[in-house]
Amino acid sequence: MLVWALPAICHAQGSRKASEESLLLGDIPSVFGASRFDQLITEAPASTSVITADDIATYGWRTLADVLRTVRGFYVTNDRSYSYVGTRGFSRPGDFNSRILLLLDGVRVNENIFDGGYIGMASLIDLSTVDRVEVIRGPSSSLYGTNALLGIVSVITAHGRARGGVRALAEMGSFGTRALSVITGHRTKSGIEFLGEATSRRVAGQDLYFEDFDSPRTSNGVAVGRDGERRDRLFAKAEWGSFALEGTINLHDKDVPTASFETAFNEGREVYRDNLHNLTLRYQPNGGPTSGLRGSLSLSRYDYNGEYPYATTSSSEWARGRWAVGDMQYTRLMGRHRLVIGGAYTANWRQEQAVIDEVGMPPVFFDTTTSAVGAVYALSESRVGQHLIFNGGLRYDHATGLDGSWNPRAALIYTLGRGSALKLLFGNAFRAPNNYERFYNNNGRTQKANSALAPERVTTLEAQIEKLINRHLKVTASVYRYRARQLIDVGIDPVDSLLQFNNLGRATGQGLELETEIDFGAISGRASYARQLTVNPDGNRELSNSPQHLGALTLSLPIAAQRARVGLELRGMSARLTPRGDELGGHMVANLTLSGRRFRGVEASASVTNVFDAAYSDPVGEEHVQRGIQQDGRALRVTVAYVF
Repeated sequence: MLVWALPAICHAQGSRKASEESLLLGDIPSVFGASRFDQLITEAPASTSVITADDIATYGWRTLADVLRTVRGFYVTNDRSYSYVGTRGFSRPGDFNSRILLLLDGVRVNENIFDGGYIGMASLIDLSTVDRVEVIRGPSSSLYGTNALLGIVSVITAHGRARGGVRALAEMGSFGTRALSVITGHRTKSGIEFLGEATSRRVAGQDLYFEDFDSPRTSNGVAVGRDGERRDRLFAKAEWGSFALEGTINLHDKDVPTASFETAFNEGREVYRDNLHNLTLRYQPNGGPTSGLRGSLSLSRYDYNGEYPYATTSSSEWARGRWAVGDMQYTRLMGRHRLVIGGAYTANWRQEQAVIDEVGMPPVFFDTTTSAVGAVYALSESRVGQHLIFNGGLRYDHATGLDGSWNPRAALIYTLGRGSALKLLFGNAFRAPNNYERFYNNNGRTQKANSALAPERVTTLEAQIEKLINRHLKVTASVYRYRARQLIDVGIDPVDSLLQFNNLGRATGQGLELETEIDFGAISGRASYARQLTVNPDGNRELSNSPQHLGALTLSLPIAAQRARVGLELRGMSARLTPRGDELGGHMVANLTLSGRRFRGVEASASVTNVFDAAYSDPVGEEHVQRGIQQDGRALRVTVAYVF
């Protein structure tokens, strides 16, 4: 493998100073999201990966979906409406990422209608302001409640001082891509820090061919000009003393070329609009989380509008969500023991859905509810001797109209020296059915409601070893097994042929994950492989959209006397089943990014995605006629920035 040949390559580059070498893999990163306090990644009670701002710049990633595609054991699918994340062999097409909890600076940003944790351009998050992304695998309801079923993606934004000055950026690329953004950061003499960002992005899209619509009556299967996407975003954060105030506005709309939900193909404009807003006030003492109170209060707003053209008419639907989340915790460090206790309360004061069959007519379906979720939690970390750490946690959640849920976790961690550890992990988690799954129907056109849905539950066991071979090389290996019950999935009722969400059954998953990380200063990268098998034990059937093999490689190296850098990304997966039982073949995709050093205030980079123009498709949900949706071929993107 290439990764094992790198030490020889690096030796040929010449010797390096000891001071430069000291800041390589021996500098163990810390994470916050695994326990709600900062700890070394080797001491965190979870299998965790950290992606830095340098990684994001090196590989030219633009969205969270780009980041997660190369994270160990993760994969992303896209139905040309949204991007969906899967992990450890589990990804139900069209679930809006409701089984992954998305955090922005520690605050939940999954909205309160579909529980969507958006990772594409619909996301509340832009990578230009990100300091790091923490990916925490496995159940985490013991700390975070619902949605933390399979894992957490925790995004930490940068401090204003890290983005000092003003950076203006312009981007152009294939498929009519163009973008403008301005990012500014500043720290005053009095210590107040400010970070701001404004972005406007437009993608004209491409004409797409769909074999399922290849008929003269449906334009021979070609959707012309139906794949566009638009995004406008504002972000601002101010930090002073122990307080921080940040707000985000994200306006997004996507043209849908696939004729989903039985709409007319290539006639009219099927479009989804998702607008997300968030305002958060946080309190954290300057002394950090070793002891004392910390908390946050956030207000959020979500608006969705969908337009659906049919052969003789058109319909529309909308959703409105408004909610507030308060979270307070107390941390106490007592010698070799740490205790965290806390509580959270979510008030969903507006959860509305409506369907309008004809423009100008009253809704044929309208649902409005209010709900609340209260929770208390506790976490304990104890150290025994020099190497042994025990971490345990328990949380109780109670939501309006649902039974209460207790969710424990436990971890036994044996440190093997700096940067190395053996972990034994247990966790239990749940996901409450969301309003869309419970109450939505569109007057018998395609879907009906099911208010009797019960929460999903999962239990996971895992063993992991992380070994720092030396300051340049680290290896990680983990084995896991999980059991999911009362899974909520959409199916077709044979009585009336309508879509409906039901607690359809169970799933068991087991797998092995391997990863190698290298860092020689000038050259760095990681290679991972995941072998996973996820089945429905009721019929011993492999789940759809569940590849048995995943692989990823990222490699960063200098060229042109270190005046420029190349970032190579290679990822692949094996075949997957569609929900109808058809098989879509495996694929491998290579991406390449070239970035130059700043010269007289100018920065430039160029990326080629899908370098070898691989043709592949992703499985999609029952709302589509197609068994799979084709993905983008080769594309070019050029970015130029000026730093004032």
